[in-house]
Amino acid sequence: MLERVLEFIGIEPARFRVRWVSGSEGPRFAEIITQMTEEIRALGPNRKLRDVV
Repeated sequence: MLERVLEFIGIEPARFRVRWVSGSEGPRFAEIITQMTEEIRALGPNRKLRDVV
């Protein structure tokens, strides 16, 4: 259902992730953010929102 809401408001579901990370898991947090940043950069600009702005 969340994916449908994201698509409706113009956010591609591939640009959204939910991960549970404890405050004591700094290296894991950094790894997740680095991986997500690389994946989003590979997707390029959000085509849906680009046409709105």
